Amino acid sequence: MRKDGKVLLEVKHLSVEFNGFKALTDVNMKIYDGELRVIIGPNGAGKTTFMDLVTGKTTPTSGKILFDGTDITGKQTTEITGRYHIGRKFQGPNVFDNMTVRENIEIAVSGYNSLFKCCFFRKSREYTDKVDEILRKVNLDDYAGFAAGDLSHGQRQWLEIGMVIAQDPKLIILDEPTAGMTAQETYKTGEMIKQMKGEHTLIVVEHDMDFVRQVAEYVTVLNYGKLLAEGTMEEIQNNPEVVAVYLKEDGGGRHV
Repeated sequence: MRKDGKVLLEVKHLSVEFNGFKALTDVNMKIYDGELRVIIGPNGAGKTTFMDLVTGKTTPTSGKILFDGTDITGKQTTEITGRYHIGRKFQGPNVFDNMTVRENIEIAVSGYNSLFKCCFFRKSREYTDKVDEILRKVNLDDYAGFAAGDLSHGQRQWLEIGMVIAQDPKLIILDEPTAGMTAQETYKTGEMIKQMKGEHTLIVVEHDMDFVRQVAEYVTVLNYGKLLAEGTMEEIQNNPEVVAVYLKEDGGGRHV
């Protein structure tokens, strides 16, 4: 396991139980500042539960979550987003379809939830430049005037990634960012995410192993709510336990 740099997120002995079902058991993990961490595992492995715990949607039964040196265990989602700057993109795109691409980004940058407030927000040159930069980052600068509802599914996913970036998060969590994308969109998403590494700390949860191979720097594997393995993509692909439970040919198209 890499031991260089500053630890941004650390979970210690993290466990959660729902009516006797152990969704996550004694998980220990460190995410370093500027790192791109990919989390994989079969359905029911605990990936969504882990994201819910870090973002405050779920409270752990035991254990601690430390973010940038502060204990955020059990804090509310709004505080984790607003005060500690952890941004999460869910699997399906969640954008304002009747507004333009630019307006969606503008609302995210300004921090307002209503179109009325956004319209009366004073748009400085710095503000406009930031919106333009985000549009370029997510490959939507040529679509700024399009209604979000007219974009392809993949482009709408990119738009939501842009809206997360606009909030200046210290940590970005992407839940299956390529779900429903074409092969070309998936590849472009991978290149986009790799460019974000370093400027942002990222946790990517994904099933598409070709995409994982494209972006992965360091991989964590969960299985039945427990941490099964961690390592580079090469180490994970050659780990017999990981191959047995996840990477083998299993009807889902995953293979080493």
